[in-house]
Amino acid sequence: MSEAAFVTAEKLTLADAARMMREARVKDRSYQATPLGAVVGRYLRWFANEWGAQKSTLTDYEASLGRLALDHADLTIKDFEPPVGTERLREFIDCHWGTRSARTRSKTLSHLRSFFGWAVRERLIYGDPTVAIRHPRARQKPRELFSRSFVAELLAAQTYPADRIGCELVCVYGLRKGEVRSLQLRHFDFDRRQITIKGKGGKVRYIPVPDEAFWLKVGELQVLGLAPDDYLLYRYSNRRCRVPLEEAEETLDLGRGKIVGYGHRERRWHDQVPGESLGHSWWYRCVARAGLVEPGATSGANMHRGRHTAVTELLRTPGVNLKHAQLFAGHKTIQTTADIYAQFDIEDVRGALVKRLERE
Repeated sequence: MSEAAFVTAEKLTLADAARMMREARVKDRSYQATPLGAVVGRYLRWFANEWGAQKSTLTDYEASLGRLALDHADLTIKDFEPPVGTERLREFIDCHWGTRSARTRSKTLSHLRSFFGWAVRERLIYGDPTVAIRHPRARQKPRELFSRSFVAELLAAQTYPADRIGCELVCVYGLRKGEVRSLQLRHFDFDRRQITIKGKGGKVRYIPVPDEAFWLKVGELQVLGLAPDDYLLYRYSNRRCRVPLEEAEETLDLGRGKIVGYGHRERRWHDQVPGESLGHSWWYRCVARAGLVEPGATSGANMHRGRHTAVTELLRTPGVNLKHAQLFAGHKTIQTTADIYAQFDIEDVRGALVKRLERE
């Protein structure tokens, strides 16, 4: 064994090794060989086929429930009857997510609640052990919006049409990062001047885009040869390669009068489904291009802030009410729009009071 391998093995604790083995067994679904895991498998099939869960949702639920099955490989679903099952679940959540954020623990509890609620309806157990467990109370965090100058500089710096369109959809039209990743050219309806959005849980909504300059950018993508099934976001390469001498950043003399040129050439491929990491790197590449973060940065300008900015700016528009903003954002309830996305500040209150005085 090499010295490097020996050091790595020494650093790997028993807990780390056990965690890695559990994660591997979740991925290969060997957890379904356990009594509880077999029931989890039944639930996930129901969740996909009858409830209609998306692939990403199934992956999240399987990660939590597969771990539950592996941690309790000697137990059956009956062993989770309340009140004993309630304490087992509390210990399970505390063991794996006790130090995580309230939001993460609440998400895990939602996975468990859905699974055991299904088990009760299927009459596999008589009581739901998650009923007595409360969702953790999350502390309200201040959410910062992007300034108008930030958005203007970001949009102005994008020379490639897909980058300009994507940034505008995030910061002006409030699309989620997953919605931007799933956009294909066929989702842009030139005749109606609207975009078909596939949102969370497979829900479909439509965003009207009255800006003609926006549609000119979409038309430029068609001129560049993008097909209807091509995606808006793309795989990107800026590698050094041989280029014609007139485009070369540097040249190399090979002798006998032969000179070759080298330079960095941008290449883009729109033909594959963009993954989460691709969407993240695309966003920070656009923000860095505008000089708003350092080149190579991967944090500091969270993309979701663009969605909050777009909804708040819409609500600041005269004549727009909360119902308009709810439809715009695609929220299930108007309370989400009002409590989380309507981020007015003291200056908004000051402006409202001034307008009231003017009316009086």
